[in-house]
Amino acid sequence: MPVRNKSKSSSRDTAPNVDNYPVADAREQELEFKPEENRSDPDIVKSPSDHKEYRYIQLENGISALLISDLFTARVEKSDSDMQVEEEGSGDDDGSENVSDDDSAEEPLEDVEEDEFGALVEGCSGSKRNSEKQSAAALCVGIGSFSDPDDLPGLAHFLEHMVFMGSERYPDENGFDAFLKKHGGSDNASTDCEHTIYQFDIQRKYFREALDRWAQFFIGPLMIQDTIDREVEAVDSEFHLAAPSDSSRKELLFGSLARPGHPMGKFFWGNAQTLKHTPKEKNIDTYARLKEFRKQHYSAHYMTLAVQSKETLDTLEDWVKELFTPIPNNGLPKPDFSDARDPFDESFNKLYRVVPVKKVHSLNITWALPPQRQYYRIKPLHYLSWLIGHEGKGSILSLLRTR
Repeated sequence: MPVRNKSKSSSRDTAPNVDNYPVADAREQELEFKPEENRSDPDIVKSPSDHKEYRYIQLENGISALLISDLFTARVEKSDSDMQVEEEGSGDDDGSENVSDDDSAEEPLEDVEEDEFGALVEGCSGSKRNSEKQSAAALCVGIGSFSDPDDLPGLAHFLEHMVFMGSERYPDENGFDAFLKKHGGSDNASTDCEHTIYQFDIQRKYFREALDRWAQFFIGPLMIQDTIDREVEAVDSEFHLAAPSDSSRKELLFGSLARPGHPMGKFFWGNAQTLKHTPKEKNIDTYARLKEFRKQHYSAHYMTLAVQSKETLDTLEDWVKELFTPIPNNGLPKPDFSDARDPFDESFNKLYRVVPVKKVHSLNITWALPPQRQYYRIKPLHYLSWLIGHEGKGSILSLLRTR
């Protein structure tokens, strides 16, 4: 599915002034709370070793939100900091100081893999080593490329790009990216068959301001018509960069095998041909259709939100309600593809030989299975994959090796 690292050139010469926002330095604030007031919802099941607290809420406009409070990390860091201060203040009886040979605080940062809600600051080039977790958020819109109109392939992916081209409250095209970059953050988005996911992370003390900016993209995105051609070229560039990869070619192969009329056969990426040249030849107003698509499908009751920060659950709930309740709800029924079963006919029961781009030899065996969403609690496919992939005595793989 189309996935991107958002990187857009600004139409203005200067970045917005991001120093004029009132922020509270988290390290200057004492965390005063009663642990019993920040307990997870009893209905939420979590691991005994998970010290984060969780709360599920639903906003008036229909958005479902999961709040994740990570105050345990804040208390541990504060305790470690106090211990470090105490050690630095202590010395030998003769008044000499204990100087450590460890100069790791001055070392350049190493690349560290980030997860969606526990991203480390250590990926920021040029910064000092810092183990503090970032605050983060992700929003899933329950609409994807399956909903693309037949005459505008790739429209859902194109909309993913366009909603970030400034908002009514924050009109600068690159204002959000500039704000994140200045404060050690990052963002990304991806369009799948039935979902479009947006996510970002940033230093904790700038999290609320970033949430406000981010929420405005779903409340009042500008989507200026003058930016259409430039963003079409960005989508086209993504497609041409991904097209030579073996995974993208396999995805397109599967699409070509789908039954006629099944949404699996749609061209999910979109490019300049499908979003610009062909619509122009057929007198299709891409901009008008884009605004219509957003109004119809980017509705609050299609959205699921998750936020994580070193704040109390009550604080996170207040922020989410204030910032995300204004997202409009059109009340329309959500597109349902449950009847679009069996995307492949007998042509799927064949062996296809694909000449790879890379110098690799591999065998992929794929099964077309019915929807598994109703089994999400027990995940039967995980059992099957573990049984097939197990390499112990008597396993399928061990028997193959003995032959």
